[in-house]
Amino acid sequence: MGKLATTAGLALALFGAAADRPGTPDYAYVAAPQYDSAAWRSGRERFPAGAAVMLVTAQGQRKLAADFYASTDPAISFDGLRILFAGKPTAAGPWQIWETAVAGGAPRQLTTADTDCIRPLYLPDGRVVYTRVFARGSEIQIVPLVGAATPETLTFVPGWYLTDDVLHDGRILFETSGDLWTVYPDGTGVETIRCDHGPQRANARQVASGDVIFNVGKRLARFTPPLAEQTGVPQPNLEAAGPGAEVSVDRWLIPLRSSAARPFHLYDWTRSSGQRVELNPAEPGNAVEPVVVSSRVPPRDFPSARVPTRTTGNLLCLNAHESKTPIAGDIATVRVFTQDAAGSALLLGQTVVESDGSFYVQVPADRPLRMELVGRSGAVTRAEKNWFWMRPSEQRICVGCHAGPERSPENRVPEILNRTTVPVNMTAIPGQTK
Repeated sequence: MGKLATTAGLALALFGAAADRPGTPDYAYVAAPQYDSAAWRSGRERFPAGAAVMLVTAQGQRKLAADFYASTDPAISFDGLRILFAGKPTAAGPWQIWETAVAGGAPRQLTTADTDCIRPLYLPDGRVVYTRVFARGSEIQIVPLVGAATPETLTFVPGWYLTDDVLHDGRILFETSGDLWTVYPDGTGVETIRCDHGPQRANARQVASGDVIFNVGKRLARFTPPLAEQTGVPQPNLEAAGPGAEVSVDRWLIPLRSSAARPFHLYDWTRSSGQRVELNPAEPGNAVEPVVVSSRVPPRDFPSARVPTRTTGNLLCLNAHESKTPIAGDIATVRVFTQDAAGSALLLGQTVVESDGSFYVQVPADRPLRMELVGRSGAVTRAEKNWFWMRPSEQRICVGCHAGPERSPENRVPEILNRTTVPVNMTAIPGQTK
């Protein structure tokens, strides 16, 4: 570890003064001898040889946390005055979340976990959301309010998660299972951003237009709010490490490299003309994770509707026949599953699907959930590929089966609610006693 720290420190010491394009704003980025953006998906280190958050201004550049062994994942406060980062004061300890003033000063530690805490982001209410890594997976957590005993967990399905951004509407954008998902800051409303089981997507960030930009392999792609499908982004013929930081509608700070054998360098890129100017060209290592240091409009503050006295969730499906792709065969019933401790599926229950495709069930909260549709013959006609969860007192309505979050429901009362307003109780966990 000592040799690793020395190697990282030597490489970072070689980074010279800023040689920026005129008009480039103040920004921060991560300087790292080695960088593997996908390593987190298997529990490995993204920065195996150390790293340092560098702050670049008109006066030059400096390490944000000069006394730390390593620092990464910078995120700027909405007023532009503070900066979050994941840091390790020594090589031996786990990554923790820290905050410091952009102007300088001693960093303040926000988490005290015994495992790695990385990729912090500010929420509009002042709290901080981040990813906590365990031996066999990760969770999205929120730094507790003053006086709270433990962090608040937002994910309840075993797997690998990584926080990416906080969207304009207040949802948290994150990666898991090779795709992009969103969840509200109270853990409700979890869903894939497009539900198309497309290519592996990573390193996502929302830009001012509302588009979400992300990596697909070595290239950039986007989701545009009015469109249901992924589209391309005109870009240099180089590998990009995420969308970078948006300076303006037409200018991004973006990490690029010509081959896997070379490090990522940071460029000031004008998209309309294709012009790009390399920033800090003398750096020998990678320059990644750029963020612009300035104030910006905070996202919407999501008002949670959760009720403390309610311990289960209600799920209403309006029309199970509604789908992006045709459902072969009839639909008679729906089965709802959870997982046991080993990750195997456990049947919670089965209920009739009305002729209009509607059904209404009550499910246990904060547990993995998955559904499948069954025809009159007993054959499965459609089954979910991924697990989701519901929070205590969450009331959730889905348009259909695999319909996608961009669909709107028809303006009519579903048959199940004409028959009863009491959901079918599927809250008992097989093998568990109350």
